[in-house]
Amino acid sequence: MDNKYAFDDRMIKLIGIPALGLFIPNLSGLITNRLYSYPELLVSYAFFTLVSFLVWQGNVWLMHFIRKKYTWSFRQYHKIIISLFLVNIVYSGALSALMLHAWKMYSKEGPNHEWPVISATLIIIISACFITNIYEIIFLNREREDSRSRVEQLNIAKAQAELEALKNQIDPHFIFNSLNTLSFLITRDPQNARLYNDTLAKVYRYILSNKEKDLVLLKEEVEFISNYFYLLKIRFGEAISMVIEITDLSSEDYLIPPISMQALVENAIKHNEFNEKTPLVINVSVSTNYAIVKNIINLRTYTAPSSRIGLGNLDNRYKLITKRNIIIENNFKTFTVKLPIIKF
Repeated sequence: MDNKYAFDDRMIKLIGIPALGLFIPNLSGLITNRLYSYPELLVSYAFFTLVSFLVWQGNVWLMHFIRKKYTWSFRQYHKIIISLFLVNIVYSGALSALMLHAWKMYSKEGPNHEWPVISATLIIIISACFITNIYEIIFLNREREDSRSRVEQLNIAKAQAELEALKNQIDPHFIFNSLNTLSFLITRDPQNARLYNDTLAKVYRYILSNKEKDLVLLKEEVEFISNYFYLLKIRFGEAISMVIEITDLSSEDYLIPPISMQALVENAIKHNEFNEKTPLVINVSVSTNYAIVKNIINLRTYTAPSSRIGLGNLDNRYKLITKRNIIIENNFKTFTVKLPIIKF
Protein backbone atom coordinates (compact mmCIF):
# COMPACT_ATOMS: atom_id res chain seq x y z
CA MET A 1 0.00 0.00 0.00
CA ASP A 2 1.34 3.46 -0.95
CA ASN A 3 2.50 5.27 2.18
CA LYS A 4 1.41 8.54 0.63
CA TYR A 5 -2.24 7.57 1.14
CA ALA A 6 -1.88 5.27 4.14
CA PHE A 7 -3.61 6.20 7.34
CA ASP A 8 -4.68 4.27 10.41
CA ASP A 9 -8.19 2.98 9.63
CA ARG A 10 -8.01 -0.13 11.84
CA MET A 11 -10.60 1.14 14.32
CA ILE A 12 -13.00 2.04 11.50
CA LYS A 13 -12.65 -1.43 9.99
CA LEU A 14 -12.93 -3.11 13.37
CA ILE A 15 -16.34 -1.50 13.87
CA GLY A 16 -17.56 -1.06 10.31
CA ILE A 17 -16.90 -4.51 8.82
CA PRO A 18 -18.76 -6.57 11.49
CA ALA A 19 -21.55 -3.95 11.54
CA LEU A 20 -22.10 -4.36 7.79
CA GLY A 21 -21.89 -8.14 8.14
CA LEU A 22 -24.71 -7.97 10.68
CA PHE A 23 -26.76 -5.13 9.23
CA ILE A 24 -26.98 -5.97 5.50
CA PRO A 25 -28.34 -9.57 5.76
CA ASN A 26 -31.11 -8.44 8.12
CA LEU A 27 -31.99 -5.29 6.15
CA SER A 28 -32.25 -7.22 2.88
CA GLY A 29 -34.06 -10.20 4.40
CA LEU A 30 -31.23 -12.47 3.29
CA ILE A 31 -31.37 -14.54 6.47
CA THR A 32 -34.35 -15.70 8.55
CA ASN A 33 -32.79 -15.93 11.99
CA ARG A 34 -35.45 -18.22 13.55
CA LEU A 35 -34.65 -21.01 11.09
CA TYR A 36 -31.10 -21.44 12.44
CA SER A 37 -29.54 -22.65 15.64
CA TYR A 38 -27.08 -20.39 17.47
CA PRO A 39 -24.01 -22.17 16.09
CA GLU A 40 -25.46 -21.93 12.58
CA LEU A 41 -26.18 -18.22 13.06
CA LEU A 42 -22.64 -17.70 14.30
CA VAL A 43 -21.20 -19.41 11.20
CA SER A 44 -23.57 -17.50 8.88
CA TYR A 45 -22.75 -14.10 10.32
CA ALA A 46 -19.04 -14.94 10.30
CA PHE A 47 -19.45 -15.66 6.58
CA PHE A 48 -21.28 -12.36 6.01
CA THR A 49 -18.53 -10.58 7.92
CA LEU A 50 -15.97 -12.25 5.63
CA VAL A 51 -17.90 -10.98 2.61
CA SER A 52 -17.94 -7.50 4.15
CA PHE A 53 -14.18 -7.66 4.80
CA LEU A 54 -13.32 -8.81 1.27
CA VAL A 55 -15.52 -6.11 -0.30
CA TRP A 56 -14.18 -3.37 2.00
CA GLN A 57 -10.49 -4.28 1.85
CA GLY A 58 -10.60 -5.19 -1.83
CA ASN A 59 -12.01 -1.79 -2.76
CA VAL A 60 -9.34 -0.05 -0.65
CA TRP A 61 -6.59 -1.99 -2.45
CA LEU A 62 -8.15 -1.25 -5.85
CA MET A 63 -8.43 2.44 -4.94
CA HIS A 64 -4.70 2.58 -4.19
CA PHE A 65 -3.94 0.76 -7.44
CA ILE A 66 -5.99 3.21 -9.50
CA ARG A 67 -4.47 6.24 -7.76
CA LYS A 68 -0.97 4.95 -8.44
CA LYS A 69 -1.86 4.31 -12.08
CA TYR A 70 -3.06 7.88 -12.70
CA THR A 71 -0.93 10.96 -12.02
CA TRP A 72 -3.23 13.09 -9.91
CA SER A 73 -4.36 16.38 -11.39
CA PHE A 74 -7.64 18.22 -11.86
CA ARG A 75 -7.58 17.07 -15.48
CA GLN A 76 -7.20 13.43 -14.42
CA TYR A 77 -9.56 13.63 -11.46
CA HIS A 78 -12.69 12.68 -13.40
CA LYS A 79 -10.89 9.58 -14.72
CA ILE A 80 -10.02 8.54 -11.18
CA ILE A 81 -13.59 9.01 -9.95
CA ILE A 82 -15.18 7.17 -12.89
CA SER A 83 -12.66 4.34 -12.62
CA LEU A 84 -13.21 4.05 -8.88
CA PHE A 85 -16.98 3.78 -9.11
CA LEU A 86 -16.88 1.34 -12.04
CA VAL A 87 -14.45 -0.83 -10.09
CA ASN A 88 -16.67 -0.51 -6.99
CA ILE A 89 -19.72 -1.71 -8.86
CA VAL A 90 -18.06 -4.54 -10.78
CA TYR A 91 -15.87 -5.86 -7.97
CA SER A 92 -18.37 -5.46 -5.13
CA GLY A 93 -21.32 -6.71 -7.19
CA ALA A 94 -19.53 -9.76 -8.62
CA LEU A 95 -17.88 -10.80 -5.35
CA SER A 96 -20.95 -10.37 -3.16
CA ALA A 97 -23.34 -12.02 -5.67
CA LEU A 98 -21.02 -15.01 -6.03
CA MET A 99 -20.45 -15.50 -2.30
CA LEU A 100 -24.07 -14.87 -1.30
CA HIS A 101 -25.32 -17.35 -3.88
CA ALA A 102 -22.84 -19.87 -2.50
CA TRP A 103 -24.18 -19.27 1.01
CA LYS A 104 -27.77 -19.60 -0.22
CA MET A 105 -27.05 -23.08 -1.62
CA TYR A 106 -26.23 -24.37 1.87
CA SER A 107 -28.71 -22.22 3.80
CA LYS A 108 -32.18 -23.13 5.13
CA GLU A 109 -33.87 -20.42 3.10
CA GLY A 110 -36.57 -21.36 0.61
CA PRO A 111 -36.02 -21.87 -3.13
CA ASN A 112 -37.70 -18.54 -4.00
CA HIS A 113 -35.04 -16.50 -2.23
CA GLU A 114 -33.44 -14.68 -5.15
CA TRP A 115 -34.70 -11.18 -4.39
CA PRO A 116 -33.00 -10.95 -0.92
CA VAL A 117 -29.70 -11.96 -2.56
CA ILE A 118 -30.14 -9.26 -5.21
CA SER A 119 -31.20 -6.74 -2.56
CA ALA A 120 -28.17 -7.57 -0.36
CA THR A 121 -25.87 -7.27 -3.37
CA LEU A 122 -27.27 -3.83 -4.23
CA ILE A 123 -26.89 -2.67 -0.62
CA ILE A 124 -23.28 -3.92 -0.61
CA ILE A 125 -22.56 -2.01 -3.84
CA ILE A 126 -24.09 1.20 -2.44
CA SER A 127 -22.17 0.76 0.83
CA ALA A 128 -18.92 0.14 -1.04
CA CYS A 129 -19.41 3.31 -3.11
CA PHE A 130 -20.19 5.29 0.04
CA ILE A 131 -17.14 3.95 1.89
CA THR A 132 -14.92 4.60 -1.15
CA ASN A 133 -16.23 8.16 -1.27
CA ILE A 134 -15.26 8.63 2.40
CA TYR A 135 -11.75 7.35 1.69
CA GLU A 136 -11.53 9.63 -1.35
CA ILE A 137 -12.45 12.67 0.75
CA ILE A 138 -9.77 11.73 3.29
CA PHE A 139 -7.18 11.26 0.53
CA LEU A 140 -8.07 14.58 -1.10
CA ASN A 141 -7.69 16.39 2.22
CA ARG A 142 -4.32 14.72 2.76
CA GLU A 143 -3.22 15.65 -0.76
CA ARG A 144 -4.28 19.24 -0.19
CA GLU A 145 -2.34 19.37 3.09
CA ASP A 146 0.68 17.74 1.42
CA SER A 147 0.53 20.22 -1.47
CA ARG A 148 0.25 23.13 0.94
CA SER A 149 3.17 21.78 2.96
CA ARG A 150 5.28 21.34 -0.19
CA VAL A 151 4.48 24.89 -1.29
CA GLU A 152 5.49 26.20 2.13
CA GLN A 153 8.71 24.17 2.05
CA LEU A 154 9.49 25.43 -1.45
CA ASN A 155 8.82 29.01 -0.36
CA ILE A 156 11.09 28.57 2.66
CA ALA A 157 13.81 27.01 0.50
CA LYS A 158 13.44 29.81 -2.04
CA ALA A 159 13.61 32.45 0.69
CA GLN A 160 16.72 30.84 2.16
CA ALA A 161 18.36 30.66 -1.26
CA GLU A 162 17.51 34.30 -1.96
CA LEU A 163 18.81 35.33 1.44
CA GLU A 164 22.08 33.48 0.92
CA ALA A 165 22.46 35.09 -2.50
CA LEU A 166 21.92 38.53 -0.99
CA LYS A 167 24.41 37.85 1.79
CA ASN A 168 27.03 36.54 -0.60
CA GLN A 169 26.82 39.73 -2.67
CA ILE A 170 28.12 41.77 0.26
CA ASP A 171 31.49 40.16 0.89
CA PRO A 172 33.13 40.44 -2.57
CA HIS A 173 32.10 44.07 -2.98
CA PHE A 174 33.29 45.08 0.47
CA ILE A 175 36.67 43.31 0.26
CA PHE A 176 37.27 44.68 -3.25
CA ASN A 177 36.89 48.29 -2.10
CA SER A 178 38.89 47.63 1.06
CA LEU A 179 41.82 46.11 -0.77
CA ASN A 180 41.88 49.01 -3.22
CA THR A 181 42.06 51.45 -0.32
CA LEU A 182 44.75 49.40 1.44
CA SER A 183 46.81 49.24 -1.75
CA PHE A 184 46.60 53.01 -2.05
CA LEU A 185 47.66 53.58 1.56
CA ILE A 186 50.61 51.19 1.42
CA THR A 187 52.27 53.38 -1.20
CA ARG A 188 51.13 56.77 0.13
CA ASP A 189 50.80 56.40 3.91
CA PRO A 190 52.41 53.22 5.35
CA GLN A 191 51.64 54.16 8.98
CA ASN A 192 47.93 54.51 8.36
CA ALA A 193 48.08 51.45 6.12
CA ARG A 194 48.93 49.29 9.17
CA LEU A 195 46.14 50.88 11.20
CA TYR A 196 43.77 50.38 8.28
CA ASN A 197 44.84 46.74 7.98
CA ASP A 198 44.23 46.05 11.69
CA THR A 199 40.82 47.69 11.58
CA LEU A 200 39.95 45.92 8.36
CA ALA A 201 40.75 42.58 10.03
CA LYS A 202 38.42 43.45 12.89
CA VAL A 203 35.64 44.47 10.51
CA TYR A 204 36.01 41.47 8.26
CA ARG A 205 36.08 39.16 11.29
CA TYR A 206 32.65 40.51 12.14
CA ILE A 207 31.41 39.79 8.63
CA LEU A 208 32.78 36.23 8.65
CA SER A 209 31.38 35.41 12.07
CA ASN A 210 27.91 36.79 11.27
CA LYS A 211 27.36 36.01 7.59
CA GLU A 212 25.43 32.84 8.47
CA LYS A 213 23.24 34.63 11.00
CA ASP A 214 19.93 36.26 10.18
CA LEU A 215 20.02 38.63 13.17
CA VAL A 216 22.65 40.11 15.48
CA LEU A 217 22.54 42.37 18.50
CA LEU A 218 21.97 46.00 17.59
CA LYS A 219 24.87 46.88 19.88
CA GLU A 220 27.21 44.69 17.80
CA GLU A 221 25.99 46.18 14.54
CA VAL A 222 26.51 49.74 15.83
CA GLU A 223 30.03 48.82 16.93
CA PHE A 224 30.67 47.29 13.52
CA ILE A 225 29.46 50.35 11.64
CA SER A 226 31.70 52.52 13.82
CA ASN A 227 34.74 50.42 12.87
CA TYR A 228 33.66 50.37 9.24
CA PHE A 229 33.30 54.13 9.16
CA TYR A 230 36.76 54.47 10.71
CA LEU A 231 38.12 52.72 7.61
CA LEU A 232 36.29 55.24 5.43
CA LYS A 233 37.61 58.06 7.58
CA ILE A 234 41.19 56.95 6.98
CA ARG A 235 40.53 57.06 3.26
CA PHE A 236 38.47 60.26 2.97
CA GLY A 237 39.66 62.27 5.99
CA GLU A 238 37.65 65.39 6.83
CA ALA A 239 35.50 64.99 3.73
CA ILE A 240 33.14 62.70 5.67
CA SER A 241 31.86 62.49 9.20
CA MET A 242 29.37 60.35 11.06
CA VAL A 243 27.33 61.01 14.19
CA ILE A 244 25.86 58.09 16.10
CA GLU A 245 22.98 58.77 18.45
CA ILE A 246 21.40 56.09 20.60
CA THR A 247 18.37 57.26 22.53
CA ASP A 248 15.21 55.90 24.16
CA LEU A 249 16.39 52.31 24.34
CA SER A 250 19.23 49.96 25.13
CA SER A 251 20.93 48.63 22.01
CA GLU A 252 21.50 45.38 23.91
CA ASP A 253 17.77 44.60 23.85
CA TYR A 254 17.26 44.71 20.06
CA LEU A 255 18.22 42.67 17.00
CA ILE A 256 18.96 43.72 13.42
CA PRO A 257 20.06 41.89 10.25
CA PRO A 258 23.88 41.97 10.12
CA ILE A 259 25.74 44.39 7.83
CA SER A 260 22.56 46.27 6.97
CA MET A 261 23.79 49.69 8.18
CA GLN A 262 27.01 49.25 6.22
CA ALA A 263 25.03 49.00 2.99
CA LEU A 264 23.38 52.36 3.70
CA VAL A 265 26.62 54.12 4.58
CA GLU A 266 28.25 52.72 1.46
CA ASN A 267 25.24 53.83 -0.57
CA ALA A 268 25.62 57.40 0.72
CA ILE A 269 29.35 57.42 -0.10
CA LYS A 270 28.78 56.09 -3.60
CA HIS A 271 26.02 58.46 -4.69
CA ASN A 272 27.01 61.81 -3.16
CA GLU A 273 29.64 64.44 -3.90
CA PHE A 274 31.75 65.49 -0.89
CA ASN A 275 35.02 67.18 -0.01
CA GLU A 276 36.57 68.94 2.96
CA LYS A 277 34.67 72.18 2.26
CA THR A 278 31.32 70.43 1.84
CA PRO A 279 31.70 67.20 3.82
CA LEU A 280 29.23 64.36 3.72
CA VAL A 281 27.60 64.06 7.14
CA ILE A 282 25.95 60.76 7.94
CA ASN A 283 23.70 60.58 10.97
CA VAL A 284 23.01 57.18 12.54
CA SER A 285 20.34 57.19 15.20
CA VAL A 286 18.50 54.45 17.02
CA SER A 287 15.06 54.91 18.50
CA THR A 288 12.15 52.66 19.32
CA ASN A 289 11.42 50.21 16.46
CA TYR A 290 13.98 51.64 14.01
CA ALA A 291 17.64 52.19 13.30
CA ILE A 292 17.85 55.32 11.14
CA VAL A 293 20.57 56.31 8.69
CA LYS A 294 20.28 59.83 7.23
CA ASN A 295 22.51 62.00 5.04
CA ILE A 296 22.35 65.32 3.20
CA ILE A 297 21.76 64.86 -0.54
CA ASN A 298 24.45 66.19 -2.86
CA LEU A 299 24.26 63.79 -5.77
CA ARG A 300 27.26 63.05 -7.96
CA THR A 301 27.21 64.33 -11.52
CA TYR A 302 28.02 60.79 -12.65
CA THR A 303 27.02 57.45 -11.19
CA ALA A 304 29.50 54.76 -10.22
CA PRO A 305 28.91 51.25 -11.62
CA SER A 306 26.31 49.37 -9.64
CA SER A 307 27.55 46.84 -7.09
CA ARG A 308 24.10 45.21 -6.98
CA ILE A 309 23.89 46.01 -3.29
CA GLY A 310 21.04 48.45 -3.52
CA LEU A 311 18.10 49.41 -1.38
CA GLY A 312 16.00 46.81 -3.18
CA ASN A 313 18.28 44.01 -2.04
CA LEU A 314 18.36 45.39 1.48
CA ASP A 315 14.57 45.56 1.51
CA ASN A 316 14.42 41.95 0.27
CA ARG A 317 16.67 40.86 3.11
CA TYR A 318 14.36 42.53 5.60
CA LYS A 319 11.25 40.95 4.11
CA LEU A 320 12.84 37.50 4.18
CA ILE A 321 14.20 37.81 7.73
CA THR A 322 11.76 40.05 9.61
CA LYS A 323 8.65 40.07 7.36
CA ARG A 324 8.87 43.88 7.46
CA ASN A 325 9.96 46.48 4.93
CA ILE A 326 12.51 49.23 5.28
CA ILE A 327 11.18 52.79 5.10
CA ILE A 328 12.78 55.21 2.62
CA GLU A 329 12.20 58.96 2.87
CA ASN A 330 13.58 61.34 0.26
CA ASN A 331 12.64 65.04 0.38
CA PHE A 332 15.42 65.96 -2.09
CA LYS A 333 17.38 67.60 0.73
CA THR A 334 17.94 64.64 3.02
CA PHE A 335 17.85 60.93 2.33
CA THR A 336 16.65 58.78 5.22
CA VAL A 337 16.32 55.02 5.56
CA LYS A 338 14.64 53.45 8.58
CA LEU A 339 15.58 49.88 9.36
CA PRO A 340 13.13 47.94 11.55
CA ILE A 341 14.71 46.46 14.67
CA ILE A 342 13.35 43.55 16.68
CA LYS A 343 13.03 43.48 20.45
CA PHE A 344 13.89 40.20 22.13
